[in-house]
Amino acid sequence: MLYTKYRIAPAVIPLVLFTGTILILFLGGVLNILTEATYVLFGIGLLAFCRAVYLFFRDRSLFSGILSPGAVFFAAGSAFFILMLQDEIFLHYDNFSHWGLIVKELFQSGSLPGESSIITYTTYPPGSALFAYYIVSFTGFSESMALIAQAILITGALTPLFLFCTWKKPVHAAAALFIPAVLLMVNSSSIFSLLVDPLLGYIAAAAVVTAYYYRNDWKTMGVLLFPMLSALVLIKDSGKIFLAFTVLWMIALLIRYLWKYGRGWKETCHSMIWSVGWTILFPLVFNLLWSRYIEQAYNTSEYEDSKFAITEETLTDIDKSPEFIDNLLPMVVNAGLDFSSPLVQGMVLADIAVLLTVVIVKIKAGRIPLSLLYTALTANIFYVIYIALLYLMYLYLMPEVEAEYLAGFDRYQSSVVIFSTGIMMVFTIRTWMEQAGESFWNWITASAAVLAGLLVFIPYTGEIQAFFHQENSEAAPRKAASSLLTDLRQEEPISENTRLTIINDLGESDRGFLRHLMRYERMTASTFVHTQCSTGEHQEQLTTDTEKSGYLMVIQITSEMQECLDEASDVEVDDPGLYRIEEGTITSTIQTEDG
Repeated sequence: MLYTKYRIAPAVIPLVLFTGTILILFLGGVLNILTEATYVLFGIGLLAFCRAVYLFFRDRSLFSGILSPGAVFFAAGSAFFILMLQDEIFLHYDNFSHWGLIVKELFQSGSLPGESSIITYTTYPPGSALFAYYIVSFTGFSESMALIAQAILITGALTPLFLFCTWKKPVHAAAALFIPAVLLMVNSSSIFSLLVDPLLGYIAAAAVVTAYYYRNDWKTMGVLLFPMLSALVLIKDSGKIFLAFTVLWMIALLIRYLWKYGRGWKETCHSMIWSVGWTILFPLVFNLLWSRYIEQAYNTSEYEDSKFAITEETLTDIDKSPEFIDNLLPMVVNAGLDFSSPLVQGMVLADIAVLLTVVIVKIKAGRIPLSLLYTALTANIFYVIYIALLYLMYLYLMPEVEAEYLAGFDRYQSSVVIFSTGIMMVFTIRTWMEQAGESFWNWITASAAVLAGLLVFIPYTGEIQAFFHQENSEAAPRKAASSLLTDLRQEEPISENTRLTIINDLGESDRGFLRHLMRYERMTASTFVHTQCSTGEHQEQLTTDTEKSGYLMVIQITSEMQECLDEASDVEVDDPGLYRIEEGTITSTIQTEDG
């Protein structure tokens, strides 16, 4: 319907619709009508679809217009991810600590998290989770469907990168396939999780490309970027950085527009109103709504208590050792410029592809492709700024115990690498498309576009295995723990308030993996996890938790752990399985159907 009525470029429509869906559901959640908003939105979409089918059959020429390379990529990419992810489950730690947990919470409660919610990272915005919730609302909740929903959102964010492709230059359009191939490999294993760091880069790159595509139509640009940029701040707090990057890009486009088409103060003010109003004001309004929602839902200013809160205290009191402060800057610089990293190699090769393109075009056409040159310069400046901001985050906001090993650096870096590499590749291939002319030179430019894409892809070939096959050794206990919980539910009348003690004797901490997993599985915090019993403190805590529990679940146990349990047990706890606890004493085993 958007295409038939407004002739919006088909490649940008999926992302506009998906980010618009996020905004509508967010408003519905704030107004406490999330379920109603979901079904009303679906109903409107269904009516629009029926109307579009009627219009397309009445005017068959609409098919040829909407089936652009971008639209075909979106359809094919969505189908590919549906087939690829249909049997996958969550394994990544962060799915259980938050990103998968909130989708399940939204599905079960039909509302945004509040005081009674199991969510612990209360200040994390719910943007991408709302889109996954929208899909599972109609399909039923499953982990594979949540992964598929996010993958379709990612596909929609990659589709605008094909805005400049046409069927008249099929080889150039095929070369553009290297762009999503490279960007998906930057954080290849993330496709099996609901982590949002790569998603920020995809959407921000799409926004920059869309802004340039509509650089002479500021009204359309503002309307299309409004949902994209608003969604950025609702997906993660660091989305504000990419919002700022996009706004700076738009300001440069505005200066170019006024320089080239200056038409007096009236036109100037009109352009500024659309650019500033739609792309800055509205995202900040949505951010304000989320902040106010947190205050009301939790009856407190939770933001100031969050790990990465930016407050006067965090900015004036650096709670770090002098040795750490001295070493931090070299650590961040070395990580950001680590040439053994595929991310840095890909950035460098994208720069090389740009420089070679500029030189060849200058020799061939006698002019410098300024849009490509400025884009590459901007992308590299944004990368440096982003790494500098990461330095400030580790210095001021992150606890020293995590900051000393740059916790999460690869994830954070992936966002800006996707963004910077993506826009450089788009403009490189676009430049070669513009140079296509007579038959012979057309083949030369097409080959150059393909080689440019292949060049940037080379560092990521080692990531292909991780992209197609989910592997996570840290998640090994999940299968056993989930199976035992299922058996317990079948054999005993447990509720969400029934307290369980779990033993997975690793001899060391599992960094909270089982604790978060059981919170996700049970949607309650009534589970105690023990992975070692090597000190008196460990034994005391184990005894306390056992006294509070009704059941014991053993995944793995050693003789050392058995000794810790002897005083509180009437039976020998020496095998994995389920045990009853009565008044603090382990009284019997629970026999299940499979023994």
